[in-house]
Amino acid sequence: MLGLGITFDHPNPFELAGRLVSVNLPGDGSCVNVRLEGQIKNASPTMGRDIRVGIEFIRLSETEQAITAVLSVMSDVLVAT
Repeated sequence: MLGLGITFDHPNPFELAGRLVSVNLPGDGSCVNVRLEGQIKNASPTMGRDIRVGIEFIRLSETEQAITAVLSVMSDVLVAT
């Protein structure tokens, strides 16, 4: 629940593990923008040239933890439908 998996282009996945990243979840119009900080826990190549990384969010406030919980539930519902 307190993480994220993303895929992007990078020449060397082995350089990524342990690096700190910021993830910005932009709102639409008058919605709130959310910025979460995390650490890349793993990185591996996909079938193509992309790299899939697993990010663990760190130092989250109670509000940020609540937001990630809601996003997790929303993700589960969207995947199930």
